[in-house]
Amino acid sequence: MRLCMSTVCLFVFMFIMSCYYVSEEDASEMQERIRVALEVDQLKFRSRLSDLNLDDDLMFKAIQPGNPNRLKNILMKALRGEDVNLMIIGGSHSAGGKLGFDEKTLDGLYFKVFAKWWNNTIGKATESNMKEFPLAIGDTGSYFFAYCYKTFLAEGEKIDIALIEISANDDEPKPLEQLTRQVLAYPSAPAVLYINLVSGLGLDPINKKIRNPSCINLESYGQTELARHYGITSLSLREILCRKETAGQWKVVFTNMSGSDGNHIGVKAHAQVAMMLIHYIKSVFEEVIYDVSNVPLDAINRVGGIGSSHLPTFLLIESETENLRKPLCWTLKSPDIFQNIQQPSLELEVIDYNGFTPCVIVRGQKLNVISRSKELRSDAQGGWCAWRRLSKLQLMIFVPPVADDVSFRSRSVTILTRHGGGEAAIWLDHNANKAIKIDSKRGHDRVNTIATRVYPGYHSITVMTIRKGLFMVTGVFVGPPDFQVS
Repeated sequence: MRLCMSTVCLFVFMFIMSCYYVSEEDASEMQERIRVALEVDQLKFRSRLSDLNLDDDLMFKAIQPGNPNRLKNILMKALRGEDVNLMIIGGSHSAGGKLGFDEKTLDGLYFKVFAKWWNNTIGKATESNMKEFPLAIGDTGSYFFAYCYKTFLAEGEKIDIALIEISANDDEPKPLEQLTRQVLAYPSAPAVLYINLVSGLGLDPINKKIRNPSCINLESYGQTELARHYGITSLSLREILCRKETAGQWKVVFTNMSGSDGNHIGVKAHAQVAMMLIHYIKSVFEEVIYDVSNVPLDAINRVGGIGSSHLPTFLLIESETENLRKPLCWTLKSPDIFQNIQQPSLELEVIDYNGFTPCVIVRGQKLNVISRSKELRSDAQGGWCAWRRLSKLQLMIFVPPVADDVSFRSRSVTILTRHGGGEAAIWLDHNANKAIKIDSKRGHDRVNTIATRVYPGYHSITVMTIRKGLFMVTGVFVGPPDFQVS
């Protein structure tokens, strides 16, 4: 009996060892397939760089590397043959800009070019395919996405790589810090990259002047320092299309890389961004291949992520009571108006309205026309609209406490609006004497805090227009006690 058991144990041991060495051999073969795929792709890559007026020096200047650990974890996942989810947070450039109108397709979007490259190279070598989750909405900044991006994702959805393209929409870096912390804290620990684009580098079709000759974007206001603080890899289109003069001023040198409106980037600029992204991902993948070249395949399965507890200290956020924790969002804006993907996290009910009506604006279409225009974009502005003076909208919201921290019982309430000449007074509950007045530039989001230190329970929000012209309520946020934007 002992001999029989010993024989069985020996066979089991030999079987396990044979599986182990097969795994090592499979891992080696897979690594070799990836090396070959990247080498073959490198020849095409060099030719493409030349076509796009790119070279190694420009690529070196344009790519500010951050901490690659999260990305390496994701690339380990690809080595296991698992699919990779790519989330894109951005404004009109990522939503399509004028690409659909100019090229009759959106296939040239930088992230689509990148995903196609991944599937044709890494995907074929590892069977790891990339799925896109585009959450881009025109004229939309970081505060909106910091509060609301999760409402466009299915519960439990894993995000592996997050591209944040917001530098053409924000004019200060603090909102981006809030958004960055929210994305870094996402449960699946995604690798985050900044995609820094620049608007207005082409000729205005009407006055034939360059709209943004100094190449101003969020990099002009401290985004580079924010990227360094959080270890975020940052890709800068400004380094490609503009040059820094001796006085430190930036000046556009390529005016033929924009779309037909002179404002959004064109298909070649999208290709340049895609090339930067591909170049960086390839360089990190080569490091990963080297790191695991002498490691058995089962070791790859033991690689874990980095949780939210590892986030750096604040850079621009002034206190913990200003930092977003479990933010809540209700909005009728959407990255894809043709799909029902919104899942509001804030309980809200419209309890009264007079002069306000539900409204939606699809890019390139007239009000409330829900169909694709010649621009082929799916992003839309939505909400409740009024045009007349003394129009009234009343909302009821439920403000919950932060359940895991009794010291954070109170919250802040913030409203998101858009304008076409209108102006309104807005107040919480019966505090009309504490009303805030809001107007704004035509067509841009406006974020305003209505009240801070609001205690849990049901509260009403009243919106009263005080000047004729379009006034649109597009969102309501509930955040930390001292979150204040005016």
